[in-house]
Amino acid sequence: MLPAIYFSNGRTILNRISLIHPYAGVDWKDDSAIFAIELAHRLDNHFEVELLCGAECGSLSRPLKSILGSDISPQANSMFSSSLLSKWFNNSRIALENLTSFIDCVTYLLHNPTDLILSHNGYESLLLANLIREIKGTPIIHTQHQNLLCEPKYLLRNLALEPEHLICLNPLVSDYVHRLSPQQSVDTIPYGIDLAEFCPEGKAITTGLSQPCILTVASLDYDCQQRLELTIEAVSRLRDASLSVCGEGNNRDYFQSLGDRLLGSQRFQIKSFAYAQMPQVYRSADIFTCAATQVSGGIKYLEAMACGLPVVATDDAVRRYLIGDGGLTCDVTDLDGYANSLQDTWDERRYWKQPRQNAIRFDWHDITLRYCKAIQKTINGSNSRVTALSWDHSANEF
Repeated sequence: MLPAIYFSNGRTILNRISLIHPYAGVDWKDDSAIFAIELAHRLDNHFEVELLCGAECGSLSRPLKSILGSDISPQANSMFSSSLLSKWFNNSRIALENLTSFIDCVTYLLHNPTDLILSHNGYESLLLANLIREIKGTPIIHTQHQNLLCEPKYLLRNLALEPEHLICLNPLVSDYVHRLSPQQSVDTIPYGIDLAEFCPEGKAITTGLSQPCILTVASLDYDCQQRLELTIEAVSRLRDASLSVCGEGNNRDYFQSLGDRLLGSQRFQIKSFAYAQMPQVYRSADIFTCAATQVSGGIKYLEAMACGLPVVATDDAVRRYLIGDGGLTCDVTDLDGYANSLQDTWDERRYWKQPRQNAIRFDWHDITLRYCKAIQKTINGSNSRVTALSWDHSANEF
């Protein structure tokens, strides 16, 4: 049971939580933004929650004013990219958009005090939360969505700001934090999945592709590290398999041409769907795969497994943790090995009962309660420190 404050008139006051994600409501393809919106609505059952975001995305949202990259001239973008921003942020254009929302967000939080700030979307949000903490003493929980094991410099940068509590998406990153900064309070809380929405039963998109139909969800850009060309080439080595690509991006024509050449139009297609349609998209396939170089929360894997699809993915410790008994990992740069893993998954399909069971580990109900516990612990710890400081101050007056 979460504590609440009761007043003589019988009214109950819940702790007020401000969750910050400047891209929530703007980029509906961004896993962390989708997660932030879902988390805000689920936490609102336990706290008074507001989502400080980039655009309207529900009753809890409070959009922030900022300069979007599309509003900046190419020359200015180039200047900012080569400036000091590029030394501190992994994407200077996005950093500029987020930093320009600072004034509106800081002004709002100074005039509307909150009991805790939940910082998302990297260093920019953490910097903002740190400023409010310096002025108001508001404690911070920071959820880091990047794969910190692959990018330790970003972890070190975030740890330097000393959030009261850090949440990592998998135990491997949490262990890494313990080694780097033993005094840092840290929890492992992965992404959540709505098992009622993402399930094997229900409507499916009609693809017209042959079985096994292999699905991948990827951004269609050269530099997005999705390595979609590896998946296309691996599937082309299977005699009957087809590949359905869900995504969009600047280089769609290139990937369409590559797929048509290696697989043919009868075994390959690219389509884009709204996020609300994704359960139907997963149900249209037999296998899910992704050859990306890095993964943070791996929400695509969780959604696919919840819909009953076995997963074939890049082999590393993070994906082995996420996929568990719900699929296979392999060296996707070995195209023959990658193709064999896909074929083996199809051949053994009658044994694949584990994907759905594995996804239960990430049920939103459990994830929400773990966040609630971390939030209340952080607020209570902050209040205890304030009480101790007040007591010391009073003692010094005698």
